[in-house]
Amino acid sequence: MFATSGIHVRPRRDDDLCTLLPILQRAHETQRYPMRAAAVRADWLAAPNELTAWVAEHDDAVVGHIALHSTASPEQDPGTDDASAQWQRATGFAADRLAVVSRLVSDGSVPGSGTTLLAHAVNAARDAGREPVLLVDPSSAALGFYDRRGWRRIGTAAQQWGEYRVDAVLMVAPVR
Repeated sequence: MFATSGIHVRPRRDDDLCTLLPILQRAHETQRYPMRAAAVRADWLAAPNELTAWVAEHDDAVVGHIALHSTASPEQDPGTDDASAQWQRATGFAADRLAVVSRLVSDGSVPGSGTTLLAHAVNAARDAGREPVLLVDPSSAALGFYDRRGWRRIGTAAQQWGEYRVDAVLMVAPVR
């Protein structure tokens, strides 16, 4: 367990999903994350390519979520393959040693919960011998969030998110 300023990070449990869905719904309505309303589902939060996931708690209430995902398997999707190839070139890590930071969402009630979750995910990825990377909608406020935390932009890759085509910004974690 990881704790900062009364925020505790622990592994996500299946029974957390019902608490996380209203948080995700609010994030969709206020920040357009996830971009598609249809993605506000438990199986989107707990995706099949998930390596691991955590929640942030404050005063015994779940206030946020983050996950690490594997990159897609080769030839699955041209945009995902392109992202993976760019991350590999930028980091020097093979695709199976990358960890895509994903599904970061907080309810906004506890300042620092998103930053705490992100730091925890980066440390966990590196402890597992993986390099953290991510992709983000270029029009979202999340881009500034990652910029302010030292993430480096390395390019863009076309992504098809439901009916939306996005030239997602590819980022790599700050150097240790």
